[in-house]
Amino acid sequence: MTRPAAITLDARSLSPATKTAQILEAFDKLSVGAAVEINEESDPRALRNEMTQVRPGRFSWDARNLGSGRWTVRLERIDENAEGEQFLGHVPPFSSAKASTMRELAQQMSERSYKSGETIFDEGEVWPYLGIVKSGKVIYTLLSPDGKTHTLGERLMHDTLNESGTFDGGGATTRAEALTDATIVTLPSEAIIHAARNDAELALGFLAGASQARRRSIDTIADLAFAHVLQRVAKFLLGYAPASVGMAKGLPGVENLSQAQIAAAAGTVRDMAARALLRLKNAHAVELDRGRVKAIDRARLEAFAHNVQAPPV
Repeated sequence: MTRPAAITLDARSLSPATKTAQILEAFDKLSVGAAVEINEESDPRALRNEMTQVRPGRFSWDARNLGSGRWTVRLERIDENAEGEQFLGHVPPFSSAKASTMRELAQQMSERSYKSGETIFDEGEVWPYLGIVKSGKVIYTLLSPDGKTHTLGERLMHDTLNESGTFDGGGATTRAEALTDATIVTLPSEAIIHAARNDAELALGFLAGASQARRRSIDTIADLAFAHVLQRVAKFLLGYAPASVGMAKGLPGVENLSQAQIAAAAGTVRDMAARALLRLKNAHAVELDRGRVKAIDRARLEAFAHNVQAPPV
């Protein structure tokens, strides 16, 4: 399979007030199968959340952290009713695989629906599949020996699940839970291994994904080692900050985050997260409603995330 050429948009030069509108304008001009490649200088999680809200099911997402403040995001306009090998083609590791590989794997695809809160697989479980999110949201968590849950992040449409277990045959490294009602496509791990042995482009696709996962892990370790709690909380909330000027309603999902969940995502305890949120509120970086974030001033929050004006909590 050959990925279509993409037009390029340098989002680093766009005004925060109009950035999302300009990206949406470029995306909406695309025909199905065409793509735009966006250059960014920071983690584009917020853009993905916003795109999921306003163009659900209409795009595929492939974000790459290239280091030194360089990110690229490939947005492809897709048929929201894509099935089988066409659906697989929108999953980043599969995007350059051979057509014959895709046909063989599509014949072995299955689907299962999960209700919100239902476990897909547990930490340590030998789950004999590679999973792919078809709809909804999945959350990765770890359980500490004292029973505390640490959130490692979300997986959205076209994201893969259980890559480590698929390739090394071991137990799952985390617990995967449906954050919303979700549909998961499964492919037998044995089929993925067989396909990777016979298709170098597929193998390279998974290798690139593993490299990106390693970069995320190093960033997380660096934050835990060097960034204070206030900075970590601000970084996490940036994923829910709309690309706008001034205080604006946070992206969907932020209003459902408890202080305990924010603490887990930031690698701290609830009391410390609560103090950080209060500090952000007093600095007019966020608005709170009964302790939960309802609105965000992106520019002010970014200052805290980048440690421009934020002393340790």
